[in-house]
Amino acid sequence: MTAACSRQRRIAPLPEPEEQWQPEGAAYYNGELVLQPRQRALTEQLHLLDTHPLFTGRCLNCEMPLLPTNPIQVHWDCLSCGWIDDSV
Repeated sequence: MTAACSRQRRIAPLPEPEEQWQPEGAAYYNGELVLQPRQRALTEQLHLLDTHPLFTGRCLNCEMPLLPTNPIQVHWDCLSCGWIDDSV
């Protein structure tokens, strides 16, 4: 062994990171557990496209036009009839 080799230390390998357990329908993003939205059936998807104010611009209950906003709003609540969007 040379003098240079005697001063070197052996570096131990890092332990394997523990795998984070995640329930079905959830995943970790940046260390935070995020629930994945359930996959809707095709008929449910088509119904949403046909009726939801995001796509129709009208209240699902009373058909009153809902004014678009920028940025797009998340909850579409009707001021005319009191309908509250709970689809999210």
